[in-house]
Amino acid sequence: MINLSHKLKIKDFHNKVNHQFGFEILNILNGQVMYEVFQRHQLMEKGDYISFNEAMCSHKTSAAIFSDEFKRLRALGHKITVQEYEDFTMAPLELLFERKYKCIVLWFGDDMFCQMNMLTVLAYLEQVAYKGKIFFNMVNEITYKIETIEIFLGSYKKVYQQVLIDHQSPEIQVISSIFQGIGLYMEYIKDDNEIVAYIRENEDQSQNELLENLFQLFPHYGLGDVQYLKIIETITKV
Repeated sequence: MINLSHKLKIKDFHNKVNHQFGFEILNILNGQVMYEVFQRHQLMEKGDYISFNEAMCSHKTSAAIFSDEFKRLRALGHKITVQEYEDFTMAPLELLFERKYKCIVLWFGDDMFCQMNMLTVLAYLEQVAYKGKIFFNMVNEITYKIETIEIFLGSYKKVYQQVLIDHQSPEIQVISSIFQGIGLYMEYIKDDNEIVAYIRENEDQSQNELLENLFQLFPHYGLGDVQYLKIIETITKV
């Protein structure tokens, strides 16, 4: 259940942007689960809502976001066909590609998983020279408490290149949640990161027990069971 005060704050935010931009608002939610939560709790107001179904913290990517090369690399990493990638990730984003919006609202958590996804979306908005307003609602994905930040484009495409392609820490200043997400990402892409170390030290645990402990110990990474099971499988094969 979402706390009533947090639900009211979300509705209050909607009222403010709807008053300013009417229906010309695109809300981009981090993943299908958040999309379904918004539907179930009637948190969708005027404007359009889409989900970004990706895990940009894993696998290779390309400089031209959502290009054919991008789709090929992402599908290869996820071990699915390009058509499956089109259906799962690209189709829900159709409104982002087809319509012009005066305001885009990003609803993402503050963990590494969400922040690398958001970095990708911001880099894409720079790629297409988006000129409207951008708000980031940092969502606590347990309570759905939000913190609203206005975002200004200018450096996210370069940061995306440095972080997700070159695997380098950028010197460019970014908002604190992305800065923290990048730090965690740099740890995560190490061969022997703290998650791998914990799994190796606790290989005697059952898979369910190990997953439960990983969720409790490393929530700041925002990883799901799919990512953890892949890491566990890789380690146990060695």
